[in-house]
Amino acid sequence: MTTLALPEGASVVVVDDDPLDAKSMTHPLIDAGYHTETISDFDSSQNADDFLALIADQYDALVCDHILSGRSTVRFTGAELVSKANRRAHRPLPAVLISSHVHTDQNGSIRRWLEGIPAVVDKSDLSDVVVDALDYTIAELSGRVKRERRAFATPIEILNVQPDGEVPVARVVVVGWRIATSVWMPLQPILDATGLPANQLPGRWLEADVNCHAKNAADLFYRNIILAPDLPEGWLET
Repeated sequence: MTTLALPEGASVVVVDDDPLDAKSMTHPLIDAGYHTETISDFDSSQNADDFLALIADQYDALVCDHILSGRSTVRFTGAELVSKANRRAHRPLPAVLISSHVHTDQNGSIRRWLEGIPAVVDKSDLSDVVVDALDYTIAELSGRVKRERRAFATPIEILNVQPDGEVPVARVVVVGWRIATSVWMPLQPILDATGLPANQLPGRWLEADVNCHAKNAADLFYRNIILAPDLPEGWLET
Protein backbone atom coordinates (compact mmCIF):
# COMPACT_ATOMS: atom_id res chain seq x y z
CA MET A 1 0.00 0.00 0.00
CA THR A 2 1.25 3.46 -0.93
CA THR A 3 2.28 5.59 2.02
CA LEU A 4 0.05 8.62 2.36
CA ALA A 5 1.20 11.97 3.67
CA LEU A 6 -0.50 15.33 3.57
CA PRO A 7 1.61 18.09 2.00
CA GLU A 8 2.50 21.17 3.99
CA GLY A 9 -0.49 23.50 4.05
CA ALA A 10 -2.79 20.71 2.88
CA SER A 11 -6.43 21.58 2.25
CA VAL A 12 -9.02 20.07 4.59
CA VAL A 13 -12.73 20.45 3.91
CA VAL A 14 -15.02 20.52 6.94
CA VAL A 15 -18.57 19.34 6.24
CA ASP A 16 -21.39 20.16 8.67
CA ASP A 17 -24.94 21.34 8.06
CA ASP A 18 -24.48 23.95 10.81
CA PRO A 19 -22.15 26.71 9.48
CA LEU A 20 -21.15 27.81 12.97
CA ASP A 21 -20.21 24.27 13.97
CA ALA A 22 -18.30 23.85 10.72
CA LYS A 23 -16.36 27.04 11.42
CA SER A 24 -15.53 25.96 14.97
CA MET A 25 -14.10 22.69 13.68
CA THR A 26 -11.62 24.55 11.49
CA HIS A 27 -9.76 26.19 14.40
CA PRO A 28 -7.59 23.23 15.52
CA LEU A 29 -6.89 22.38 11.88
CA ILE A 30 -5.75 25.92 11.11
CA ASP A 31 -3.57 25.88 14.23
CA ALA A 32 -1.96 22.71 12.88
CA GLY A 33 -1.08 24.44 9.61
CA TYR A 34 -3.87 23.19 7.37
CA HIS A 35 -5.81 25.32 4.90
CA THR A 36 -9.52 24.83 5.53
CA GLU A 37 -12.81 25.35 3.75
CA THR A 38 -16.32 24.53 4.91
CA ILE A 39 -19.41 23.09 3.24
CA SER A 40 -22.82 23.44 4.90
CA ASP A 41 -25.17 23.41 1.89
CA PHE A 42 -26.10 20.24 0.05
CA ASP A 43 -27.87 19.26 -3.15
CA SER A 44 -30.77 17.09 -2.00
CA SER A 45 -30.55 15.04 -5.21
CA GLN A 46 -27.01 13.85 -4.44
CA ASN A 47 -26.15 10.64 -2.64
CA ALA A 48 -22.87 10.08 -0.80
CA ASP A 49 -21.10 8.85 -3.94
CA ASP A 50 -22.18 11.92 -5.92
CA PHE A 51 -21.05 14.29 -3.19
CA LEU A 52 -17.74 12.49 -2.76
CA ALA A 53 -17.06 12.61 -6.49
CA LEU A 54 -17.63 16.36 -6.37
CA ILE A 55 -15.14 17.08 -3.56
CA ALA A 56 -12.57 14.28 -3.58
CA ASP A 57 -10.14 15.80 -6.06
CA GLN A 58 -10.45 19.32 -4.64
CA TYR A 59 -9.12 18.61 -1.14
CA ASP A 60 -6.44 16.60 0.62
CA ALA A 61 -8.58 15.49 3.59
CA LEU A 62 -12.11 15.59 4.97
CA VAL A 63 -13.58 16.19 8.42
CA CYS A 64 -17.32 15.54 8.58
CA ASP A 65 -20.11 15.68 11.14
CA HIS A 66 -22.28 12.56 11.33
CA ILE A 67 -25.79 14.05 11.31
CA LEU A 68 -26.10 16.32 8.27
CA SER A 69 -29.89 16.50 8.10
CA GLY A 70 -30.59 18.82 11.02
CA ARG A 71 -30.68 21.98 8.90
CA SER A 72 -30.78 20.53 5.40
CA THR A 73 -32.27 17.79 3.27
CA VAL A 74 -29.50 15.31 2.62
CA ARG A 75 -29.57 11.67 1.54
CA PHE A 76 -26.55 10.40 3.46
CA THR A 77 -24.89 10.54 6.85
CA GLY A 78 -21.42 11.66 7.67
CA ALA A 79 -20.52 8.07 8.59
CA GLU A 80 -21.33 6.85 5.09
CA LEU A 81 -19.42 9.71 3.48
CA VAL A 82 -16.32 9.30 5.67
CA SER A 83 -16.24 5.53 5.21
CA LYS A 84 -16.50 5.81 1.43
CA ALA A 85 -13.88 8.58 1.35
CA ASN A 86 -11.36 6.44 3.23
CA ARG A 87 -12.11 3.39 1.07
CA ARG A 88 -12.09 5.28 -2.22
CA ALA A 89 -10.38 3.21 -4.91
CA HIS A 90 -7.01 4.35 -6.26
CA ARG A 91 -6.89 7.57 -4.22
CA PRO A 92 -8.43 7.51 -0.74
CA LEU A 93 -9.46 10.85 0.74
CA PRO A 94 -8.35 10.68 4.41
CA ALA A 95 -11.47 11.41 6.43
CA VAL A 96 -12.39 11.79 10.10
CA LEU A 97 -15.90 11.53 11.52
CA ILE A 98 -17.18 13.99 14.12
CA SER A 99 -20.25 13.07 16.16
CA SER A 100 -22.31 14.27 19.09
CA HIS A 101 -23.77 10.74 19.30
CA VAL A 102 -20.70 8.68 20.16
CA HIS A 103 -22.25 7.46 23.42
CA THR A 104 -25.92 7.38 22.38
CA ASP A 105 -28.22 5.01 20.50
CA GLN A 106 -27.51 7.00 17.33
CA ASN A 107 -24.08 5.38 17.38
CA GLY A 108 -25.81 2.42 15.74
CA SER A 109 -26.09 4.38 12.52
CA ILE A 110 -22.32 4.87 12.63
CA ARG A 111 -21.43 1.24 13.29
CA ARG A 112 -22.65 0.07 9.88
CA TRP A 113 -19.77 2.04 8.34
CA LEU A 114 -17.05 1.48 10.95
CA GLU A 115 -14.79 -0.58 8.70
CA GLY A 116 -13.93 2.60 6.81
CA ILE A 117 -13.79 4.91 9.84
CA PRO A 118 -10.51 4.59 11.74
CA ALA A 119 -11.35 7.49 14.05
CA VAL A 120 -14.55 8.98 15.48
CA VAL A 121 -14.13 12.21 17.44
CA ASP A 122 -16.63 13.38 20.05
CA LYS A 123 -17.93 16.75 18.90
CA SER A 124 -17.77 18.07 22.45
CA ASP A 125 -14.01 17.45 22.60
CA LEU A 126 -12.52 18.65 19.35
CA SER A 127 -9.37 20.62 20.33
CA ASP A 128 -6.27 18.85 19.01
CA VAL A 129 -8.05 15.50 19.02
CA VAL A 130 -9.28 16.03 15.47
CA VAL A 131 -5.69 16.55 14.25
CA ASP A 132 -4.55 13.39 16.05
CA ALA A 133 -7.49 11.52 14.52
CA LEU A 134 -6.48 12.67 11.05
CA ASP A 135 -2.92 11.44 11.65
CA TYR A 136 -4.30 8.10 12.91
CA THR A 137 -6.47 7.76 9.80
CA ILE A 138 -3.60 8.50 7.44
CA ALA A 139 -1.46 5.92 9.22
CA GLU A 140 -4.14 3.24 8.76
CA LEU A 141 -4.67 4.12 5.10
CA SER A 142 -0.90 3.74 4.66
CA GLY A 143 -1.03 0.20 6.03
CA ARG A 144 -0.05 0.88 9.64
CA VAL A 145 -3.18 -0.72 11.07
CA LYS A 146 -3.47 -0.84 14.85
CA ARG A 147 -4.07 -4.24 16.44
CA GLU A 148 -7.61 -3.33 17.49
CA ARG A 149 -8.49 -2.50 13.87
CA ARG A 150 -7.14 -5.70 12.28
CA ALA A 151 -9.87 -8.05 11.06
CA PHE A 152 -9.81 -11.82 10.72
CA ALA A 153 -12.38 -14.51 9.93
CA THR A 154 -14.63 -15.73 12.72
CA PRO A 155 -17.99 -17.52 13.06
CA ILE A 156 -21.00 -15.43 14.14
CA GLU A 157 -24.22 -16.87 15.56
CA ILE A 158 -27.41 -14.86 15.05
CA LEU A 159 -29.59 -15.02 18.16
CA ASN A 160 -32.42 -12.64 17.21
CA VAL A 161 -33.16 -9.58 15.15
CA GLN A 162 -34.85 -6.22 15.65
CA PRO A 163 -35.70 -5.08 12.12
CA ASP A 164 -38.15 -2.30 12.95
CA GLY A 165 -36.04 0.17 14.90
CA GLU A 166 -34.58 3.40 13.58
CA VAL A 167 -31.35 1.43 13.15
CA PRO A 168 -32.21 -2.26 12.53
CA VAL A 169 -29.89 -4.61 14.43
CA ALA A 170 -29.20 -8.27 15.13
CA ARG A 171 -28.16 -9.76 18.45
CA VAL A 172 -25.18 -12.02 17.73
CA VAL A 173 -22.33 -13.93 19.32
CA VAL A 174 -18.98 -13.13 17.69
CA VAL A 175 -17.03 -16.28 18.52
CA GLY A 176 -13.58 -14.78 17.96
CA TRP A 177 -14.32 -11.77 20.15
CA ARG A 178 -16.09 -12.97 23.31
CA ILE A 179 -17.76 -16.32 23.01
CA ALA A 180 -19.84 -15.84 26.16
CA THR A 181 -21.09 -12.34 25.32
CA SER A 182 -23.74 -11.32 22.81
CA VAL A 183 -23.59 -7.97 21.02
CA TRP A 184 -25.72 -5.94 18.66
CA MET A 185 -24.50 -5.62 15.09
CA PRO A 186 -26.07 -3.73 12.15
CA LEU A 187 -28.73 -5.81 10.43
CA GLN A 188 -28.63 -4.33 6.94
CA PRO A 189 -25.21 -5.73 5.96
CA ILE A 190 -26.45 -9.21 6.96
CA LEU A 191 -29.56 -8.81 4.82
CA ASP A 192 -27.47 -7.55 1.90
CA ALA A 193 -24.95 -10.39 2.20
CA THR A 194 -27.36 -13.30 2.69
CA GLY A 195 -30.44 -12.25 0.74
CA LEU A 196 -32.57 -13.73 3.52
CA PRO A 197 -35.52 -11.98 5.15
CA ALA A 198 -34.98 -10.92 8.73
CA ASN A 199 -37.36 -13.52 10.15
CA GLN A 200 -35.23 -16.35 8.74
CA LEU A 201 -31.98 -15.19 10.36
CA PRO A 202 -32.27 -16.25 14.03
CA GLY A 203 -30.38 -19.49 14.56
CA ARG A 204 -28.27 -19.03 11.43
CA TRP A 205 -24.47 -18.90 11.41
CA LEU A 206 -22.36 -16.42 9.50
CA GLU A 207 -18.69 -16.06 8.78
CA ALA A 208 -17.18 -12.58 8.59
CA ASP A 209 -13.95 -10.71 9.02
CA VAL A 210 -14.17 -8.90 12.37
CA ASN A 211 -11.65 -6.80 14.31
CA CYS A 212 -11.77 -9.16 17.27
CA HIS A 213 -9.02 -7.36 19.20
CA ALA A 214 -11.35 -4.39 19.73
CA LYS A 215 -11.86 -3.61 23.40
CA ASN A 216 -15.52 -2.61 23.13
CA ALA A 217 -18.46 -4.06 21.22
CA ALA A 218 -19.21 -0.60 19.81
CA ASP A 219 -15.84 -0.68 18.01
CA LEU A 220 -16.46 -3.95 16.15
CA PHE A 221 -16.89 -3.88 12.39
CA TYR A 222 -17.86 -6.66 10.00
CA ARG A 223 -16.86 -7.30 6.40
CA ASN A 224 -16.99 -10.16 3.87
CA ILE A 225 -20.11 -11.54 5.52
CA ILE A 226 -21.29 -14.95 4.22
CA LEU A 227 -23.67 -17.63 5.38
CA ALA A 228 -21.85 -20.50 7.06
CA PRO A 229 -22.86 -24.12 7.56
CA ASP A 230 -24.13 -24.88 11.04
CA LEU A 231 -21.36 -25.80 13.46
CA PRO A 232 -21.38 -29.33 14.90
CA GLU A 233 -23.59 -29.76 17.94
CA GLY A 234 -21.66 -29.06 21.12
CA TRP A 235 -18.81 -27.30 19.29
CA LEU A 236 -18.98 -24.20 21.47
CA GLU A 237 -18.69 -26.29 24.65
CA THR A 238 -15.47 -28.02 23.64
